[in-house]
Amino acid sequence: MMDPAAWQAWFEELWALREERLYPQFFDLPPTRAQPLNAAAFARLGVETPDPRFLTHLVLEFPPSPNRPHTLYATSGMSNPWGEDPATLDPKNFSGLGFEFTMHVPQPATWAVELLNWLMAVQLLVATGQLQGQLLEPLDLIPLGGPLGSPQSAITHVLVAPPPSPEDSPCGYPARFALPSGQVDLLLLLGITAREVDFLKSQGPEPLLALLRHRDVFPVTDIARASLV
Repeated sequence: MMDPAAWQAWFEELWALREERLYPQFFDLPPTRAQPLNAAAFARLGVETPDPRFLTHLVLEFPPSPNRPHTLYATSGMSNPWGEDPATLDPKNFSGLGFEFTMHVPQPATWAVELLNWLMAVQLLVATGQLQGQLLEPLDLIPLGGPLGSPQSAITHVLVAPPPSPEDSPCGYPARFALPSGQVDLLLLLGITAREVDFLKSQGPEPLLALLRHRDVFPVTDIARASLV
């Protein structure tokens, strides 16, 4: 294992590559706001004293751009290669947990930051064995236990979806990117209604995603929209 100072420099270079070069390239602009993951998110999950490294994870806010007329949020930290030795890791494997989340919303929203912080906390605790469950994968469905963002919202679930691709959408970006420490998937979190969940369970996720694209809902989570089915 390299000495701590050299390892820290390597680690910080990975972080800077993701946040300062790759994310602005993917999302058109640098972030204008960063919200750290705080201890309260873990306390709500029954962990009063989380690993201090977890509190360095962020939710980054990217403002609208000429290619994207809405706000985008992205997490940063779950792909950190904690404990890895750069001399022995295989960059063809995943870096850290192997993924980060994105979420598109019509305008800046506190509820979106809170949702991303909660899901990051859940995934970190699952990965370290402090919470039962599995790491999220594409097309997983997350029940929220109630309306998202507002009591009047029809959005009650989140679908983990592939992000919009650069080939299909002006606001698209790669579904996977590479760091020197390994591969990272970008997983889009997309809010859907209870009736859309029923449609998904009867028809499958791909027909639902096709419907959301056809009706110009995908990839944005709009808590004010009506159900499409």
